[in-house]
Amino acid sequence: MKLLTMITLVLILTTVLFAELELPNIHSAIVLDEKVISNTSHILIYDEEDLLKISIEDVGKYHGDVCLCLTLAFRVTQLAISQLWQDEIPKRGDFKIISACPTPGTKDCFEFITRVITRGEDNDFKLELPPGTDIENMRSDNFTFIFIQKSSGDSIRIRSKDGIFPDGFLKLRNIVKYGKTTTREEENNFWSIKRELKQKFMTLPAEDIFVFER
Repeated sequence: MKLLTMITLVLILTTVLFAELELPNIHSAIVLDEKVISNTSHILIYDEEDLLKISIEDVGKYHGDVCLCLTLAFRVTQLAISQLWQDEIPKRGDFKIISACPTPGTKDCFEFITRVITRGEDNDFKLELPPGTDIENMRSDNFTFIFIQKSSGDSIRIRSKDGIFPDGFLKLRNIVKYGKTTTREEENNFWSIKRELKQKFMTLPAEDIFVFER
């Protein structure tokens, strides 16, 4: 009987002790984390009066897969919106984009999010390649994009950060992807680096991937 009484007292004291402790708000932490994930995983944009919530997976379904260039284009669009529209939600018709990148992944990404190509506005999308480059011969300066907010005329020029692409990667890409003679080692190296880059573009803060000027 005495043992049972002592156990009961210990339980009561433990309950009181935990009630007095200032424990962290676990629920708030979870909600905050969900907010962070949401902000990095979706783009909010108006199509006329309809509010759309577009994920990178949505864009991937449109393009065929979530490839490296699509991932980069999605992140660069997020950055442009955060700088030009800040806390406002943009409208699809308020975008003009000038791209130096000829890859289908970037073009499909911009089109799916903004309808900048098919909505019928002349010159809202331009492809301006650096001299000496094309789809089979790309350099780091191909990853340069200008976003213009048509309603205000404000613009931002965004490019990939120096060193984000490992030395020789783009040259290796040009060889592997377009049927030129490669060794098995070169191919394996290319696909390995590409997977690592995609992971970086998915997870790194924008300031670690891009530089921009306004």
